[in-house]
Amino acid sequence: MNAHPPILEADDEFSPRDGYAAWAPCYDEDGNPLIALEGPAMRALFGRVGGRSVLDVGCGTGRLTLALAEAGARVVAIDQSPEMMARARTKLHGRAVSFVQHALPGPLPFADGQFALAVLGLVAEHVDDLQAVMAEVARAVEPGGRCLVSALHPDRTAEGQRARFIDPQTGVRRPIATIHRTLDDYRRIFESAGWTLAEEQSLVVPESIIEEYPRASRYVGRNLGWVSCWSRMG
Repeated sequence: MNAHPPILEADDEFSPRDGYAAWAPCYDEDGNPLIALEGPAMRALFGRVGGRSVLDVGCGTGRLTLALAEAGARVVAIDQSPEMMARARTKLHGRAVSFVQHALPGPLPFADGQFALAVLGLVAEHVDDLQAVMAEVARAVEPGGRCLVSALHPDRTAEGQRARFIDPQTGVRRPIATIHRTLDDYRRIFESAGWTLAEEQSLVVPESIIEEYPRASRYVGRNLGWVSCWSRMG
């Protein structure tokens, strides 16, 4: 059997703004193994959201927004990328979801305690002033409310891995600027912003997903993602 040729890697690195604009057309069909693991893990942490107000921070193409809406939540979804949000609007057409274009770490345009739950799916590793963002999220979440956060695992970013996608036009893999933080860094930042850790999990790649997600083969038995649940201090 002939081995697959290696994927060419681009030398230049996209900013998060430009990178996700370029990734938007193929994001949902990219075959990303991290998404395959992170999505179910995040959904398992939603809890009872029916009828509750939920903020999806960095909604992207609306993958978690859709899951929240299907669970009965009243969702406000924000993102800095009009290209990603256009995909989300199409996906959520007819759903009771409000969309707001907003760039982090700018102050959130919401009232204090407006939401019962906030979700940040694969966003934190692209935000420089993460403490300011998490403090703003804490302000917008009611006391006793929760925040769910996922990220590319620090084991991977420590090796220099970044968010990246394969350009369908050229077949070249394009990296997006990604910030390395340790799990202790994340915990310290969130705690200083008013959050208490309730639960966390490292996402280890199982061999069972390789057939559907061939790019997972190099990570079998290794940490690829991290998900966590935080409670808003009273």
